[in-house]
Amino acid sequence: MTGFRYLRPASLGQALAALQREGEGGRPVAGGTDLLVAVRHGKAAPRAVVDVTRVPELREVREEEDGTLLLGAAITHAEAAESPLVRRLAPVLAQACAAVGSVQVRNLGTVGGNAVNASVAADTLPALAVLRARFQVAGPGGERRVPLEDFFRGPGATCLASGELLTAIRIPLEPPHGAAFLKVGRRRAAAISRLSVAAMANPETGLARVALGAVFPRPQRLTGAEEVLHRGFSEPFLEEAGRAAEAAVRGVSGGRPSMAYKLPVARRCVTRALRQALEAFAAGRGEVPA
Repeated sequence: MTGFRYLRPASLGQALAALQREGEGGRPVAGGTDLLVAVRHGKAAPRAVVDVTRVPELREVREEEDGTLLLGAAITHAEAAESPLVRRLAPVLAQACAAVGSVQVRNLGTVGGNAVNASVAADTLPALAVLRARFQVAGPGGERRVPLEDFFRGPGATCLASGELLTAIRIPLEPPHGAAFLKVGRRRAAAISRLSVAAMANPETGLARVALGAVFPRPQRLTGAEEVLHRGFSEPFLEEAGRAAEAAVRGVSGGRPSMAYKLPVARRCVTRALRQALEAFAAGRGEVPA
């Protein structure tokens, strides 16, 4: 593992100045669960690492007056999973954060880092997709807010330029709804997703959103499955939504050998996630149970 300078700014201004000064050789880090593994394996060689965990602005979770939930980029998965605000206003994200890796990874890894790493298997990304998240970015040119569909460019790639830093994730508040997050891995503990599903549903308003993880090159909703549910939320429609999800996966992944496993699993998991989201709504507990 190559050496690097370790910088720990105490303000957003200091962090941005450090990143701008270091240019391409500087990398921001919060939990370091992805970057340090990449450095150890020779896949990354930063000249300087800028630890942003002491930047107060990146540690906030609050409900904004403009009708959004603001989640600082350096909030850990454990903090997001346990936050009363996140559990009440964005329960699918709380569930996804609770499913990330091991206890140690959840205590160190951050929601912002998970997004910036842009792994196709990242657990939080399908949840952020159904929540229609926007990403708040600061850099030499000032602040900008980027919709999720423009933030991710492909596996491991985002729109962040040199010197820019993801500071927060903004989630538009939704009326009460049921939510569910399911994850399929090779084992129960510390598993990397082979497939994940995030779902939101409210049959009274017609709200129906679903997204798959570990399938597409970047997070995206399954609009075909959602359109099925615009006709109703009864069991036949849930089954049809599952088939629509399977067709979407087949359309992108073609005939890869792993599809013999993933296609039926995607179909069943989407149907099951939607069923669980509806059950949560009917039980009057849109938020994550304690």
